[in-house]
Amino acid sequence: MLLLYVLLGILALIILVAYFHLDTFISFVLVSIGLGLACGMSVTSISQSLEKGIGSTLGSLVIIIGFGSMLGKLVADSGAAQRITTTLMNIFGLKYLPWGLALAGFIIGLPLFYNAGFVIVIPLIFTIAASTKLPMLYVAVPMLSALSVAHGYLPPHPSPTAIAAQFKADVGQTLFYGLIVAIPAIILAGPIFAKTLKKYDPKPDASLFNTKHFSESEMPGLGISLFVALLPLLLLTLMPWFKGYFAEDNILYTVFFFFFDP
Repeated sequence: MLLLYVLLGILALIILVAYFHLDTFISFVLVSIGLGLACGMSVTSISQSLEKGIGSTLGSLVIIIGFGSMLGKLVADSGAAQRITTTLMNIFGLKYLPWGLALAGFIIGLPLFYNAGFVIVIPLIFTIAASTKLPMLYVAVPMLSALSVAHGYLPPHPSPTAIAAQFKADVGQTLFYGLIVAIPAIILAGPIFAKTLKKYDPKPDASLFNTKHFSESEMPGLGISLFVALLPLLLLTLMPWFKGYFAEDNILYTVFFFFFDP
């Protein structure tokens, strides 16, 4: 019966967010309260459970999410995202453009949360679609699907990091296994699915996304852009590998692994 209540709670959460467009956090709290009452918990116990659950989860995430947000802001405001996108466009060419855009979306999506990444790449998508005369969805879907997959599957994004913390899993290994699942998901939801959308060509108003377009001289070089964007991937995968080289009382152990062992 408890499993049925949980399934109904998940369904109610989806309906509140997707159909009624209620704020996600408010929907989560309402469903949690309803699920607690259905399971016979007292109001006091529900309140304490919510406080403990949210507090313990945020406690292990605040450092990773905080530094991830700072790094994402750096990628966005420096022009690194635009540099990565334009370079990959030139490398892949028009024929394989969706694959280049998917790769660009994945690289940009590693440090950037989805909502921030969406605002950053939408003007780039408009520019690419206008310059190549390709349908908007054919250009947009590969990049946005890669952003979405990176946000939902890979640390240091909140959900996969929270799951790793709750199950006491190694964040580096979570990232590694997440990549194994993420790459096929990006390929299917991005370049392959985008081929079926060529007949659709919506014309949204570009003025809705009045984000700065960087000139060539304003953007950083490709090397530093890739390094900053891929820094979470490098840190989360390489640093745990060095764990055995430092004693726990060594200052380097504290510096290197404070952020990567939640």
